[in-house]
Formats: sequence, C-alpha cells, structure tokens
Amino acid sequence: MTTSSSEGGKKHMREAGRFEQFFHARSQLSWLLWVVVSAKYHHDAGATLDKPTLFTALERVVYAHPALACRLESCGPAKSPPVWVRLPAIDLNKVVDFRDEQSTQLEQILEALYAAPLNLPDDVPCWKLLVLRDGAVIFAYQHTIGDGQSGMAFHAALLSALRQTQGPVLQHSGILTYFPEDASLVPAMEDCMDVSVPFSTLVGELGKGFLPSFLRKDYMSWSGKPVPQTAVHGATIRILRYSPDEAASLIQLSRAHNTTLTGLLHSLALVVLSRLIRALPDAQDYRCIGTTIPLSLRRYTGTSPVAFCNHVSAHSDYYPLLSLAGDSDAAVSVDNFPWGLAAKLSTTLKEKGPSSAATVGLLKYLSGEYEKYLLGFLGKKRPSALELSNLGPFPVKHVATPTTSGGSWSINEVFFAQALVTLGSAILLNVAGAESGAIGMTVTWGKESVEDDFAHAFVAGLKTGIEGLLASCEGA
Repeated sequence: MTTSSSEGGKKHMREAGRFEQFFHARSQLSWLLWVVVSAKYHHDAGATLDKPTLFTALERVVYAHPALACRLESCGPAKSPPVWVRLPAIDLNKVVDFRDEQSTQLEQILEALYAAPLNLPDDVPCWKLLVLRDGAVIFAYQHTIGDGQSGMAFHAALLSALRQTQGPVLQHSGILTYFPEDASLVPAMEDCMDVSVPFSTLVGELGKGFLPSFLRKDYMSWSGKPVPQTAVHGATIRILRYSPDEAASLIQLSRAHNTTLTGLLHSLALVVLSRLIRALPDAQDYRCIGTTIPLSLRRYTGTSPVAFCNHVSAHSDYYPLLSLAGDSDAAVSVDNFPWGLAAKLSTTLKEKGPSSAATVGLLKYLSGEYEKYLLGFLGKKRPSALELSNLGPFPVKHVATPTTSGGSWSINEVFFAQALVTLGSAILLNVAGAESGAIGMTVTWGKESVEDDFAHAFVAGLKTGIEGLLASCEGA
C-alpha cells in the first residue's frame, strides 16, 4: 500500500512487504549485520575522491534511489506492518567516513565492521560509506533496504554520477534536503509477481515437524556448529582476487562445460567440504552437505538490475559427499572436475527461479509473528553448510559513458560480503564482478558457526582448486 502522509517532516512512502518485514525482524533481533559491496575507484587523470567531489556525486545517487533516504519505522497500532518513511534531510557528514586506510586492509576493516551490532541513530538512513585513501568505497547497508544486487546498483549509480560531475568541485555542505515529491519506492516483491504457495509445498512444510529425523533431507548432513542461544557478532573474512584474464578463463571454462561460474564454484566447494568432513573425528556421522544459493527474481518481477529492492529468493538442496573421479585426494583439474553436477545445478537454478518465490509466499502463514518464528531456531541445527551468493558481472550497460576530456572514473575491483553468524549457513562464499572484468570473492564465517581451522582449510582448498582449474586452462 502506498501512502503520501507525513509526520514530523518524514514522508510515509508505503507499507513494508512481508519479505521486508521478515528482514526487519531479523534486524531487530540483531541477527542481521551489514551487507557490504565495496568498489575501488580509479581516475585515469589522477583525481581523488575528496569530500566535495564525492558528496556532489552522492547527491545524484540519493535522488535517483529514494530508498537511500528512507527508514523502516513502526507508525501504526501494534502488529500493524512497519512503514517506509523518507527522512526530511540527510547529513552526509554523518554517514560518510573518510578513513586513513587502504584496500589492502579490507579484511581487517570488514571484520571490525561486523564486530558490533548494527545500530543506527534515528536521523540517518539505513546505510553508510567508508572511503579509503586509495579510492576504495565500502557501501554498507541494512538488508531491509536491498538485496546484494542493490549494492551493485549503488556503485553503478555512483560511478555514473562521478562521470557526470563537472569538476573540479570546490565545496559541498553534505546536507541533502530536496527530494522529488513524485519519487517512489520499488514495490515489494510480492506485489510484482506470483508468490502463491502450491498445496504440495505447504503440506511438505507443515509435515517437516512430524517426520522422524532419518526421513528428513538434512539427516546426517554437516552444517557446522548449532545456532547459538543468543545473537552473536563478529566474523572472519578472507578475500580472493582474480584478474580480468583469470576471471574470463573461469567463465569460458564454465561455458565450455554447459555450466556457469556459480555451478563451477558450487561444485568445487562441495569437493573441498567433502574432503574436510571426511577428515573430521566424527566423519561417520555425516553423509551429505546442505547448500543455499540466493536467486535474483528481478527478471520475473520486471525490476531493473540497478534498482534498490529485495527481489530475491533461494534454492536449497542436499548433496552426498563428493570425490573426484579416479582419486578422492587428487589435485583438482579440468579432467577430474564434477562437470556433470555443475551443469545440472545450472539447469536446476534456471528451472526453479519462478517457483522459488513460494518460499516468500510461505511468510503469510506466520501471521506477522516473524520474531517468534525466528527465535524457534535458537539452539537448533544450522540450515546449511554453505551459502553461495554470486552477484554476477558489474552492470556496465547501466553506467554513464566516460567523458572524453579531463579523464574519467572507472572501477577495477568489487567485493561483496555479508555475515549471518547467528542464523545462517556455516560458511558464506560471496562473489562479484568489477567493471574491469575482475572477480572478487569473500569467504565469511563466525566462531559460533564453524571451527576456524576448518574454515581456513576451506579457503585454502577453494583457492588451490581454482588455481588447478586455471592451470589446466593454461596447459590446454
């Protein structure tokens, strides 16, 4: 529902959709930490991202994306849906932090960001920026205002705004007070596509609680440590960087085997996890691995890839422990890689896209009792071992063309990170592409979700596996 009423200078934009309310409930419980998309900006004539230049560009970005001027607030009677309200003004000085650090310290910077609860003053929007001295801009935002692709949308808009800014800019107060009256938020996902729940799906969900453990799909699955009894914070982050040439090789290799980069990385992660699980002292207790892969639904909702919204669902499944063909301990190569599994996953993700929206449709059966539902997971088994989120390539087609004089801005590095250490998969693998064609990956985990030694070994195995595939390409 859309409303144009105002209160205390704040304009009511619309009620939150059920999916947005679900994210809000997780945030209120302090279970959701920042979603981060970081990009490293470069100017070919040596210009720097000083405060006047950045603030001028940010003014364009905020006006183009009304969500960046909004907060989710409870404005009506108890149990009524929260409402998106637009703030009367934004002081960029309160949300932008210029730091005397550089992108080589990104792991430590993000770990510090995740070490504390996500608490925001009432007079600031649901995001902030950390600007490093080498041009890296870390966009951190609440999941309530956008999915992972929304972070890419921010940087696409900022890059366009920087290219359109006529410099040099001498000053900017950082105070934004004018917002177009006709600006509106992207509708909630359930208002853009069919999220109805098939009867068979509903029966299956209701029956889960009555099935004996040995009949459940997660029977004897490894998923790290149980969900803690209270909210926890803090995450370890490791970064993997791949050049445009290396990224192109991985993508070409995937296509040659009828799969995608997501299919390749998912299968490689299963191989690495399987080896580590088999080496555990209690290895006999595990036979399978559960994974979750978020799916963008924008192509079905008709929403632009550079809009701010939460139009996403997820595909979850369980896989038996894997071995490489011929030798379970062999180095990963093109010849022994499980390409059939990777190709099958890619096909499944394409087929499951529209129907996966039913997972959001199920939320209506909670009757708004989101926090009660979430609290029921405390102390229980984690939902999966791995979440793999791939934002895909940078949306170059939606970025303004560089100017032909005076130099121009570009982005040569992008990283996507999130931390779901209270309720989430044991390990998160996040992937994003840069304008340059490079690919950045982050692996995140918490001490309450998995043992550090296990997670570090996973990162090492993932890195070695990718190196093996790239070496096979070079030798071909």
